[in-house]
Amino acid sequence: MPKGFDPEIINPAITGFVEELITAKGGLVASQPCEAAAKPVNEYEGRMRVNASEKFDGGVFLAAVSFYLTQAELLAHRARGALILYLDIEVADKIFKAAGLQVPYDEDDESMMKMGGTLCQMIAEAIKDRLSSAGFVSLLVSQPCVYKNSITEGVEFSKDQHEKQELCFYFLKHKALAVDWSLAPIPKK
Repeated sequence: MPKGFDPEIINPAITGFVEELITAKGGLVASQPCEAAAKPVNEYEGRMRVNASEKFDGGVFLAAVSFYLTQAELLAHRARGALILYLDIEVADKIFKAAGLQVPYDEDDESMMKMGGTLCQMIAEAIKDRLSSAGFVSLLVSQPCVYKNSITEGVEFSKDQHEKQELCFYFLKHKALAVDWSLAPIPKK
């Protein structure tokens, strides 16, 4: 079974980015340290299943991107990995404001989901940059897909990956956001 990308490289990149963006720049202090855990990938018809009710009791905004080595792999739907962002609806506006995103006055679901996609893209780009600076080939990141509560059709990921990493971030005295990611090994430059 092929091994996934080393979480000792990716997890600190994600936690560092989120903490810098939300805490250092946005002033929203973590209620408790980030929790990281390896979890099995739930696959259905070649896609990673995503169900927010496994992580949150209430409503959740979701955004997902997939990683690819080349444009040809993107067009052929052969992902090397995936990243899914989960945001608790009750505190999403505060997370977005702390991240420097402009929250719309009416906070309608569609606008809030779009901002979740923007935040997901920012995290994915931070991973891409971190890997590139560590000497790995530059990944292509798909456009974010946004949802509310579940992604019924699942997310493209590397089908040889059977484990994902789950990172949970706590702000405002409860779990406010979570990030799942899976990435197959990628070549050096």
